[in-house]
Amino acid sequence: MDFNDVRLQYEALRDEIDGAVREVLAGGRYVLGRAMLAFEDEFARYCRVADGIAVGSGTAALTIALRAFGVGPGDEVLVPALSAAATAMAAAVIGAKPVFVDISIDDFTMDLTLCLERKTARTKVCVPVYLYGMPARLKEISRAGVPILEDAAQAHGSEANWGRCGSFGRAAAFSFYPTKNLGAYGDGGMIVTSDSALGQRARLLRNYGQRENYSSEILGENSRLDELHAAILRVKLRRLDEWNSRRRAIAANYREAFRQLPLGMQAETGSSNYHLFVVTSPRRDKLRAHLADLQIPALIHYPIPLHRQRAFSEFGPARCPNADLLCSRALSLPIHAFMSDVDVERVIDGVRGFLRR
Repeated sequence: MDFNDVRLQYEALRDEIDGAVREVLAGGRYVLGRAMLAFEDEFARYCRVADGIAVGSGTAALTIALRAFGVGPGDEVLVPALSAAATAMAAAVIGAKPVFVDISIDDFTMDLTLCLERKTARTKVCVPVYLYGMPARLKEISRAGVPILEDAAQAHGSEANWGRCGSFGRAAAFSFYPTKNLGAYGDGGMIVTSDSALGQRARLLRNYGQRENYSSEILGENSRLDELHAAILRVKLRRLDEWNSRRRAIAANYREAFRQLPLGMQAETGSSNYHLFVVTSPRRDKLRAHLADLQIPALIHYPIPLHRQRAFSEFGPARCPNADLLCSRALSLPIHAFMSDVDVERVIDGVRGFLRR
């Protein structure tokens, strides 16, 4: 059993993917071409927004979006204490200060009350994360009165009571890393927005600040989704809802099986795409070792909260006890769209066997 066997996607779509790749190679345009433009339009419509700006990675989507918001040196950006490093690093690398906000111990997403506590006159943007694919409580967070950039790197197709993730804030940043629910075969990302001015600025920033070749209007960078990955992602996008439905079915099986066991599970704030299925236990490490003995892989997302990582030590200490606790107890169980019912039952039996000893 693999934790997330991305090869199975390719096997299922081999002919379509190979055909899309051949078409790009035969066309002779490999950067900023028709496949990328088409994918930008299709993914923006999927997210129910007006515009998509395809970039080189999910990290670049965050960084470029923050720059398009006007964030710069001296500004502060609210970020959750539990996420991948990119969420905070995107602010730090452009000279802003990431301000770490603790999470809710129930749903693992950013807490509104703590947003208000950490907000200052220098706060420019708030970056809630849809951790593991679960919608953050954006209607509550919006009451802080700070522009929102959604970190939707794990939330392709997740739904909240206000709509599809990626459509609430001024903009959202997605990743197409290979293990994402919608993943390429390398790095890739996209900014989606219905703010035309922000979209135009992000499009300049991703391509040397140029509207036309060899004439830069602003200081930009080189971060563009290539044609090959755009063509592959177009094929996969047509299957995303089907794949998310399978993940949700597996998650429902896990939830029912573990409902009466001494095991914590992420509270549902909407319809997650279940990029990850995470349980919590004070015996996390022993549970993981037990599963490993059964040849069931389980991972930790994430072992160290952001406010305790050395890269961010210059931004001062932050007290985030919920993030600390979750990092000591969280365990990600196998889940992906091609996981067999037999393997799902193996995971369930393995967890039950440990907790009923």
